[in-house]
Amino acid sequence: MVKKIAFAIAAFVVFLAVIELAARVVEQSVTREAEKETVPRGWQAEFFSSLFDWNEPDPDLLWRFKANLNNSLIRTNSHHLMGDDVTIDKPPNAFRILLLGDSSPVGLGLDSYKLTFGELVRYQLELKLEDSISVELVNAAVSGYTSEQIAVFLERRGWDYQPDVVILYCGNNDASISGAYSDLELMETQRLKPLRRALSHLAAYRLLTAALARDPDEMVTGRPLKVRVSPERYGENVTSIAKQCQRHNCPLIILKPPVPRLWPAGLQCKLFRHITGEDGQVIFPDAMARIVGRELKYCIDRKLFADIYGQGDKFTQSVYRSAYDDSLKPKDAVAYYHRLLQSDSTIPVLRNNLGVSLWQAGDYVSANRQLRAARDMFVQQIGFFPTIDQISAGSPFLFNMGINLLSMDTANSLAREYLDSALQADYFSLRIKRAYLDKLDDVATGDNIYLITLDDVFAQNGGERLFIDHCHPTEHGHGLITREVVRVLSDIVLR
Repeated sequence: MVKKIAFAIAAFVVFLAVIELAARVVEQSVTREAEKETVPRGWQAEFFSSLFDWNEPDPDLLWRFKANLNNSLIRTNSHHLMGDDVTIDKPPNAFRILLLGDSSPVGLGLDSYKLTFGELVRYQLELKLEDSISVELVNAAVSGYTSEQIAVFLERRGWDYQPDVVILYCGNNDASISGAYSDLELMETQRLKPLRRALSHLAAYRLLTAALARDPDEMVTGRPLKVRVSPERYGENVTSIAKQCQRHNCPLIILKPPVPRLWPAGLQCKLFRHITGEDGQVIFPDAMARIVGRELKYCIDRKLFADIYGQGDKFTQSVYRSAYDDSLKPKDAVAYYHRLLQSDSTIPVLRNNLGVSLWQAGDYVSANRQLRAARDMFVQQIGFFPTIDQISAGSPFLFNMGINLLSMDTANSLAREYLDSALQADYFSLRIKRAYLDKLDDVATGDNIYLITLDDVFAQNGGERLFIDHCHPTEHGHGLITREVVRVLSDIVLR
């Protein structure tokens, strides 16, 4: 019996060897390339990697911070995490906070990571506790992360730090477009890389994949754009995080991200459309590049900018300056777009630009009529089943309608509705949407889970002025978040 099994195994090995030998002969006679990488990482990953050089590949999480970064914008430790070094093993009498999130807990836009709410929470909580207890912060937030990456990090690495409480802040990146693949698809593809790399040494495997593969260009450009994480998947990921915390008997504080409504919808990305990645190719998907490159005017000016941001930081100033400007005085611009529309009245962008020019001239009633017509025209042209990039392309029309109505003192409530609609349709800017926030409400019904609605806190304490840009809080905003988190943490620790 043993001899028969051994003979069968030997025969099978010989068979595979013959197949491999034949494949090598065929491969030499056919000019096919070896397997190519056909799934791009998405423009956000390429952006942080090429422009800031902060990131490096990670086999589980797509990317992570490089270790021991130390510059004016960021500081990381030997564990690739934000801030000072922490030991894996928790010291005796230590209360440890694990902070999970994206670029807001990283402190993007602040002068120092020491001003982030995580660092401030650590400091203020330590003041409240007895001298014998130290408070440690493990800041595992990473710029560009979604709930997809955060849930995996917590499961595979987060619990090694033995946290006493977990704080979660994410969702802005989830509700954005980075390319033609979702984060889940990218991560599943990456997990198969080691196996594919090993198999690629076999000629038989290379021939088989070449025969089955579609054209690489078709795989990239033929796919519709997708949000990085759908609302449904976002809910699943946050639920996974909550269940992990419950299994470890660890309280979870969920921060519902605040949202600026007056950020110009869809404009943020225009700054980056010419940036190239490591391969020298433009990082933006063609569909996004075409949309953000339109010569479309926005209802924004210096006064509006000053009302919202004061002086503003360099990034925010650059975004506002990136908006298309025809360089005409408002009266001349009105006449110019009237002439263009006489030649072709079916172009929504021209109708929008006429409306914005009327807004600049102070004729808000006429501007409202033209802006509404531009929006209606655009909706008719994209049809009943628009793609997500088409939906995003329509968000500036809604934004302009809202800003124009804000200029009419009697139309504030309607203006807010249009601005919120612009937010919900804007998948180019990194702003969380209502469908995602609702998922957090659902998860927060579980035991030992604490939900803090930061949008309410911000609305009561300055609103838009608490944002540096499309999503990042100011130093004052981080202070308000600190106050709310310390309030909840004090109940958890001192109860």
